[in-house]
Amino acid sequence: MSVTRWWAAGLVGVMVSVAGCGGATEGAPIAEPTTTSVVATPVADEPWDPCTIPDSAVEAAGLDVDSKSTNLFGDAPLSTDWKTCIWTDPDPGSWYFLGVFSGFHSLDDLRSNDRFGQFSKVDELGGYEFLRADRPAGRSCGVAFEVEKGLVYFVLDTRAASEPERDPCVEIENIARTTRASLPPVSN
Repeated sequence: MSVTRWWAAGLVGVMVSVAGCGGATEGAPIAEPTTTSVVATPVADEPWDPCTIPDSAVEAAGLDVDSKSTNLFGDAPLSTDWKTCIWTDPDPGSWYFLGVFSGFHSLDDLRSNDRFGQFSKVDELGGYEFLRADRPAGRSCGVAFEVEKGLVYFVLDTRAASEPERDPCVEIENIARTTRASLPPVSN
């Protein structure tokens, strides 16, 4: 199995376990690309879209702007419950994938999922760091933020054939710190 398929299978597994029994998205409309710089107002019944993080913030976080995708299998959403956006660090030598997930869920929903554990508050970020229980130590890390109308979380996974160049939790904290201003406001 290729590295991309292996990682994608893990990502899909995470999405299915978090989203539960979300409906299929076949036949879902695909937005036409826009040529303006106006930010669209989010639809009230849809979660915030992490792919709206500005390219300047993505690049400042050390991610490859051109690698942006809503999933690893094309542009169809992985779930109707979660909005997703995925980036890698720049080639050559890309060693991780970063997924950003947004949904009308709570931190308690994420904590109750047995695929995640070891939650700890990261005061300077205003969020919670966690690990994926189904990944070997030192190969993955996540950060979650309770925001208005839901939850946004980041998951960094090391590519299967790569060794981590840095501690995934240090890397994801840097990414989260750099992109935090682009996320929805923190819930009160």
